[in-house]
Amino acid sequence: MKTSTRYLTRNQFRGLNKIGDAFIPGDQDLPSFSACGCARHADRVLAYLPDTDRQDLKMLLALFRLLPRPFLALLVRFLERAINTPGRIGVLLRLARLGLKGLIMSLYYSGETGEDYTGPSSLAVLGYEVRVYLDDLRP
Repeated sequence: MKTSTRYLTRNQFRGLNKIGDAFIPGDQDLPSFSACGCARHADRVLAYLPDTDRQDLKMLLALFRLLPRPFLALLVRFLERAINTPGRIGVLLRLARLGLKGLIMSLYYSGETGEDYTGPSSLAVLGYEVRVYLDDLRP
């Protein structure tokens, strides 16, 4: 099982899985973020971040590795409820929520899974398939 990536150390990778599980804990049908193994594809997203943003994210993920899971669940709940917070602190909270949620959701709903995961992808469970309509191009 892969526990690091080109951009993330083992501890940062674990932090990504922990915060991912706080956003997407899974249920009887959908797997949790960490269970589906989509974090192993994080480099596809991280490669496009500016270096300073990537370094800040890596520091945050390393911190998440150290925090208890219940605290991360409270943090996610707080970020979700703080979207209407006014002022500068509100801007920072919205940016933190957008950045973390964007990374987590992009990976989870990419349809990619880890090599050890044998269940259906989140897209398969939802019955969602992206197709390109080509019938108009055929003679």
